[in-house]
Amino acid sequence: MRARAAAVLVAYAFAGLAIGTAVVAGGPVLVGMRSFAVLSGSMEPVLSTGDVVVDEPIGPRQVRVGDVVTFADPDHRGRRITHRVRSVRITGARARFVTKGDANDSAERWEMDADGRLGRVLYRVPSVGYLVARLGDPRAKLALIVVPAALLALLELVRIWRPREPEAVDVAA
Repeated sequence: MRARAAAVLVAYAFAGLAIGTAVVAGGPVLVGMRSFAVLSGSMEPVLSTGDVVVDEPIGPRQVRVGDVVTFADPDHRGRRITHRVRSVRITGARARFVTKGDANDSAERWEMDADGRLGRVLYRVPSVGYLVARLGDPRAKLALIVVPAALLALLELVRIWRPREPEAVDVAA
């Protein structure tokens, strides 16, 4: 009985951890925020490789020096960078930025429309980015289905096959 209780406790703890992580890392998407996996150490020690950052969408006029922002890489289409703002200057319809990773030696100079959107980092979820990055692999997606199903099947088999305790017999004196 103790082994079954321990297995159920572990299953619930695992499920709770998985659901909590999903809510913290992915839930903000439901209210218009975005989450990204950190793939390099350019912002260490503030953001580590494997973290997930959750961004709120803001306009260039809301950005302040010192903010950590996520923006489209001006040199690589489809890639995003999360770095600290060193300076911002809005002139007419253009916003010009200088950003730099805390662990980098050089800064990036880039610009965007003054009425465009970028993300300001609200918080990070440590180490979850490794899982998020792996979810692109079809084997990882399959594992997200197979592993929980196998655990549930195992718990059911243990419940079905465990020996039942004999019922007490009431003997009248």
